[in-house]
Amino acid sequence: MGGDPPVAGLCWGQGQGRGSANAGFSHEKGGMATGDGMRILLTGATGFIGRAAMRAWTAAGCEVFAVSRSGEAAPGARAIAWDLTQAPRLSDFPGSIDAVVHTAQSRVYRAFPDDAAQMFGVNVAGAQRLLDLGVALGAARFCLLSSGNVYEPYRSMHEDAFLSPDGYLGASKLAAEVIARPYGAAFDLSILRLFQPYGAGQAGKLVPDLIRRVREGVPVTLGADGEGMRLCPTYVEDVVSVIHTALAQGWRGVFNVATPQERSIRAMASAIGRELGREPVFEVTAAASPRIVPDLTRLSQKMALSQMRPFEDGLRQTLSETLRPA
Repeated sequence: MGGDPPVAGLCWGQGQGRGSANAGFSHEKGGMATGDGMRILLTGATGFIGRAAMRAWTAAGCEVFAVSRSGEAAPGARAIAWDLTQAPRLSDFPGSIDAVVHTAQSRVYRAFPDDAAQMFGVNVAGAQRLLDLGVALGAARFCLLSSGNVYEPYRSMHEDAFLSPDGYLGASKLAAEVIARPYGAAFDLSILRLFQPYGAGQAGKLVPDLIRRVREGVPVTLGADGEGMRLCPTYVEDVVSVIHTALAQGWRGVFNVATPQERSIRAMASAIGRELGREPVFEVTAAASPRIVPDLTRLSQKMALSQMRPFEDGLRQTLSETLRPA
């Protein structure tokens, strides 16, 4: 699937708020509608998804308040320094905003229990502080990015399933969802559970690791079936498009976010090999090959899943941006 998928227009006049007859949106192929500019408070602005979202919104003429721990300069946006483990200072923030998008999460999560306090401080307590801040600033809409990790050990993956994640990362994400839900009385609250996002600029995750392995001739480990884990790798610009649409339409509730196109680890590594002109090296083990494929019925009722890129197209764009000369 080539080109950019249609994206819901986001920007509306300031102060229209929830339920306003004038708070309309438009669908513009290739970008968001511009105008006076939606005022968006974005956390995790220096992170993988946050950077992609900030680029899209500033290019569309929205007014973005980009929150990060360092307050790092954000092209086209107003940078705000805030460590989510600490209480915010209201004087650092604008007097009012239209929407909050919470992409920030703890940067440490692999070493439990050593990382537990930091995960709780950012993923749970930080979300609580941001929800209260959203109320104080008069936000009409709030988008909380969660994770497919809440479904561990990955049995039933539909939004109404009973959840009891094995890992602390998934538990902290689920806890943030639980404390957020009562705030649906204050603003339109959407909770997006992301599955395997990837794209240029990502590090330490599955797709960049597969790219490295294929490029360097390092074996790619597969399960006993010779195919390996099956999953739904979702291109970052498609993730941003879903966030756009959730804000523009005022989604309420929990939504799984993934491409409908399932791929195995072998299929992904083989696609990478074709793009790089290298034959992947595979190592088959006795391990099981889990299938991490969520139910997308609820998402499909909100937007056309055919808009989402197949892995091969997203990979091509990822490699193009990664290998582009500085």
